[in-house]
Amino acid sequence: MVVLATGLGLFYDGYGPMALKDRNTAQLSPGEAKAELDGSLQTAMEAIVPPMAYSGGFYAVDRGPEHADGEPSLLSGVREVVSVRTKVSPAKVPVLLDRMKQVWGGQCRPEVSGESGTKRYTDLDCSGHGDTLFTLSVVSSTTDSTVQVLMSAEAFMVRYQPGRDYGAPPVGERPTGHEPVPDLDDPYWSH
Repeated sequence: MVVLATGLGLFYDGYGPMALKDRNTAQLSPGEAKAELDGSLQTAMEAIVPPMAYSGGFYAVDRGPEHADGEPSLLSGVREVVSVRTKVSPAKVPVLLDRMKQVWGGQCRPEVSGESGTKRYTDLDCSGHGDTLFTLSVVSSTTDSTVQVLMSAEAFMVRYQPGRDYGAPPVGERPTGHEPVPDLDDPYWSH
């Protein structure tokens, strides 16, 4: 009975045959993923001149689906998101997009834009540090004179670790559960 209980415990704690295969498939450890994500966002933030202000970010961990035999996956995708606190004028969005294209050396896909109700969304996806995907997201509205800007970096095939284990992002933790509204005026970016 003890052997069966131990075997089941190991199975559900990630030591079954499928989970062991996941360990060999993972391309990044959680520490390596954090370093690449942080590095991609730091590079993007440092490339913006004049500098903007940022509010705390967060790590989102999307664990892979259970295996067919019921074992939990040991693989995940990890995304780190940082919000821009500086008010950005819609007229400055092309400048911001061009700066991101320059910093990532042209390794960007064309922007993708869409609309939903009164909101317009624009995403620019670029190859970040290592195996990360960097995304600059801009949300504008017909009712606002400024846009909301988010920066994110995402890594795939990361060995699973809960989001709380990644610690604080480079700009600190997000203080509340919702995205902060840009609230800082800048002579260049806001007008």
